[in-house]
Amino acid sequence: MSFKNYLCLEASAGSGKTFALSVRYIALLLKGNYPNKILALTFTNKAANEMLHRITTTFCNLHKDDQKGELEALCELLDMDSKQVLSLRDNMMDIFLSNELNISTFDSFFATILRQFSLNLGLMPDFNSVSNNTDLIKKEFERLLEINSMVGDIAQYLNDSDNNENNLFDKLKLLSQCKFEPFEAPCPMIDDVMQKYNELCDVALRLHNVASYNNNFDKNLKLSQIIKKPVVINYTSRNFNKVRDNVEFVSARDGFMQALKEYYLALEKYEISQISKFAKLYKKAISNVNRRENSLSFDDITNWVNELLTSDNKQDIDMLYFRLDAKIRHILIDEFQDTSIKQYEILEPLIAESVSGVGQNGLGSFFYVGDTKQSIYRFRGGQKELFDKLKADFIQIKSQSLDKNYRSDKLVVEYVNRVFKDKYLNYIDQIPNSKNDGYVKVAKFDTGKHQDKIYENIVHLYDLGVAYEDIAILCWNNKDIDEIKYFLEFKGLKISTQTTNNLIKSANVAAVVEFVKYCIFGDEIHSWAVYEILNIKKDKLELKKESSVAQTLKFIAKYLGIEPGDIDMLKLYEISSSYSDIYDFAFNISNDQTLSAKSSQNGITIMTVHKSKGLQFNYVIVVDYIGKLNNNTDKFLMEYNLDTNSWDVRLHNKIFEYLGDENYINLKNKQKSLDKDETINKIYVALTRAKHGLIILANKTPKGQHSSYFTSYYTSSNDLIEYVNLDECEIGSIQASNKKEPKEPSQVVNLEPFMKVAPQDIVANNETNSELNLASVYFGKALHYYLESIDFNDPNSKEIAQNCLYNKFGNLLEMSSLEDIKLRVDKLLACSEFLEIIKNKELYKEQDIGFNGELKRIDLLCMNEKEIHIIDYKSSTNQGDEHKIQVAHYAKILSQIYPQKTINASIIYIMSREIQILNL
Repeated sequence: MSFKNYLCLEASAGSGKTFALSVRYIALLLKGNYPNKILALTFTNKAANEMLHRITTTFCNLHKDDQKGELEALCELLDMDSKQVLSLRDNMMDIFLSNELNISTFDSFFATILRQFSLNLGLMPDFNSVSNNTDLIKKEFERLLEINSMVGDIAQYLNDSDNNENNLFDKLKLLSQCKFEPFEAPCPMIDDVMQKYNELCDVALRLHNVASYNNNFDKNLKLSQIIKKPVVINYTSRNFNKVRDNVEFVSARDGFMQALKEYYLALEKYEISQISKFAKLYKKAISNVNRRENSLSFDDITNWVNELLTSDNKQDIDMLYFRLDAKIRHILIDEFQDTSIKQYEILEPLIAESVSGVGQNGLGSFFYVGDTKQSIYRFRGGQKELFDKLKADFIQIKSQSLDKNYRSDKLVVEYVNRVFKDKYLNYIDQIPNSKNDGYVKVAKFDTGKHQDKIYENIVHLYDLGVAYEDIAILCWNNKDIDEIKYFLEFKGLKISTQTTNNLIKSANVAAVVEFVKYCIFGDEIHSWAVYEILNIKKDKLELKKESSVAQTLKFIAKYLGIEPGDIDMLKLYEISSSYSDIYDFAFNISNDQTLSAKSSQNGITIMTVHKSKGLQFNYVIVVDYIGKLNNNTDKFLMEYNLDTNSWDVRLHNKIFEYLGDENYINLKNKQKSLDKDETINKIYVALTRAKHGLIILANKTPKGQHSSYFTSYYTSSNDLIEYVNLDECEIGSIQASNKKEPKEPSQVVNLEPFMKVAPQDIVANNETNSELNLASVYFGKALHYYLESIDFNDPNSKEIAQNCLYNKFGNLLEMSSLEDIKLRVDKLLACSEFLEIIKNKELYKEQDIGFNGELKRIDLLCMNEKEIHIIDYKSSTNQGDEHKIQVAHYAKILSQIYPQKTINASIIYIMSREIQILNL
C-alpha cells in the first residue's frame, strides 16, 4: 500500500484501524514533518491516549521484534527497505522526543480554537470545560420560561405530545445545536374544515343509508374522531361503493379533504413555530449559563466554534483558518462515521485546504478512517452519511478497505460475515487472521427466562475453564444491566459494571480520599482503610482550605508514597477542579461517577452495547432485547437533510399519510429506515466484540410486549419485524483461559480476619435462601436504599427518600412492596429502643471498613466519644445464627481498632408486624 496524500480508509471491526492510524502518523514523521504540523483527532480521551501510546511505543521500539508488523507496513508505505526506515527514525528521534504530539479529541481541539476568539463571543478565555452542565441549563431555561410567561405553553406542549421532560430537553438540545430559526405562525381555526365536513355529511346521508356507512357522517363528532373514520383513512372500502362514482359526493369529499389538508398544514406550521421558540429560549439558557458560570460542556464548545465560524465576521474567520493552516499541514481523523454536522462544518474548510494541493504551508495530506456499520450515535447528532459525502465532495480522496480481522477467531469472523452479508450493501467479507477456530452459540429462551439462560451459559463457560474476568454480557439499556446484575449477584457471582469501575473505587484514589477524610474528620476508620490499601500508617495532616484541591491531593499522594504518574491519580487531579475546596471535596467526592482510567476488571462485565464500542472481550454473551421496543411517540419527525443542509421537521401525525402527503411519507419512511439501520449497526457492534467465543441468547417466541432483535415476528397489525433472524446453533469449542486462583490476602498484624460469611440481603416475607426469587432481592436492596436515604434526625427527609425509592425501584417492585417498605421503616422510626440507641451519636450509614484486603460494609454505625454501636438490618429471623456470627465479628474487629471505646452490636429485624432488636 503506497502512501496516498488523500485517503479514506474503511475499517471494519477488528481490522487494525489503530494500527493503520499509528503507522500513517509515523510515516508522516519519517517523511520529515514535525509533530506540531500533524493533527490527529478522535472522539474520546481514551482513544486519544491509546493513539498516543501506540505511536510513541511504535516509534521508539521500531527496531524491536514486537514491532515487526509496523516496520513492514512502513517499508511498504514509504517504498523503502527496513534499514532506510530505521535510519530515518533515528534521525527524527530527537525531534520526536522534544516535541509534543498533536493528538487531541474534537472537544479539546475546538476548545483551543474557541479560546483564541472567546472574547468576540462574550466568553472568557479561561473558561472551564465540563462534561455536563445540563441541570444548570434546565434551571435557567425554567427561569426564562417564567420571565417570558411561557410556562403554560410548555405544559400544554408536553400534555399534547404525550412526552416527558427528558424527551423534550433532548429535542431542544439537538435543535439548539442546529440551524433552526424561530418564526411566528398563528394557530389555525377549525371552522372551515368542520363546515366542509358538515356539507359532506348532508350530501352523503342523502345518497345512501347503511349503518356502517352512516357512522362516517355524524355532525356531533369531533375532528379527532372524524380523521379516524374510513371516509378519511380507508376510502377504498366497500362501504363507499354506492357513492364512489357520484360526482356530487366526490366533489364534497374532495372539498373536505382539501380543507382538512390545509388545516393540518397550518397546524403543523404553528406547532413547529412553538418548538422553535422553545429552542431559541433553550439556546439562550445555554448562553447565559456559559457566560455566568464560565464553564462550557463539550457540546457547548462545538456550538460556539460553529457560531464563530458561521458568523458575519469574515475577517476573523479568515484569520482563524489562516492561523490554523499555518500550524497544521496534515490531518488524521478517527471514527469519522460518528462526526456531527457541526463538527463537519468546522473542519470542512481545513479539509478543503489540505486536499487542494499546496497551501500556505506547503503540500498537505488528509486521512480519515471509520466504519459506517459501527455508526450508533445518531441520537446525539452523528451522521454516518458524512463519511461518504466527504469522498463525493472531494474527488481527490481515494478509498481503501481493510479486509483482515485481527480480533476474532475464525468461526466468529465467519459467522458475523454470514449474518451481515445481506444486511449491508457491498458488504466486504472479513478474512480471519487467527489460527484458532473459536466458538459460536445461538441459544433461545422462553419469554421471561433470559436470566436463567444467562446464568446457565456463564456456568458452562466457567466449568470449561473460562475465568469470570474473561466474560462480558452485553445488553441494550441500563435497566437491563441492573436487573441482570442483581440476579447474578444473588446467584453468588461477582459482577463488574460501570459503577464498580468508578474512579473512586481505584485503590490509590480510594486511599487518598480516605486519608483526606481522616485528616478532616479524625476518625480512625479512615486511617485503617488507608492501611488496608497501602499497608502504611501515617499521621494526619492539617489541610489548608485556601490551597487548591489538586495541589492538596498531590501533596497527600506524595506523602503516602503513591507513584506520581498513576493515571487514576492524574484523572483525580483533573476532576478536582470542580470542587470549591478540600472540604467540599471530602463531603461530596463519594457521589462522583467518573470512570477509572485503568478500567480494572474484577468479575463478569455487564455493559450496554453503546458502552462496549471500541472494546473487546474473550467471551461475549449478547442478550436479546428485553421488553417492548420504543415506539416513536415524539410530536415531531426530525431528520437532517444533507442536500439542503437543514433540518426536515414535520408534525408527527398519521393524518398526513391519509392525505397523501408525499413529503411526509418519505420523511417517515426515511426515519424508519434509519432507525432500523442503526439497530442493525448496534447488533453488528455487539457481535464483533468477541475474540474467542460469541454466545447469542435470543427470545424464542417474541410477540406483543416482548420484542426481539434476533428472531423475526409479526406484530398485532401483521407487520413483519426482522433485524437479524438467527437459528439455534453451536459450533467450535471453548478454550480454557487459565483461571487465576484468588491471591492470599496479606494478614494485618494483631488483627484476626473476618469470618467468610456471604453477604446477606434483606429478604421479604420470611423466605429462606432456597426460596428466594428476584423480587426478594429487589425488596432487600430497596429497603436498604430507603434506610440509607433517610436522615433519622430530620423528619422532612422521609418525603425526599420516598421519591428516591419510587424513582429507583418503581419499575422493579410492585407498589404493594414499596408501601410495605415504608410501613416497616415507619415502625422502626417509632421504636423507642432504636431511637435510644442512635440518640446523641454520629451516624454512619452503609459504612465501609477496610480489613484483610477487603471492604466490609456495616448497615449503620453509631458513634460518640465513649461508645460504638453496630446495627445490622434484617427482615427475617431465619438464619439467625449466621447473622449473629457475622455481626459478632464486626464487633470483634472494631474492638481491636478502638480499644478505648465500648463496642455494642444489635441485629434489628424490620418486619411487617413488629420491630425486634437482638442485642449481642
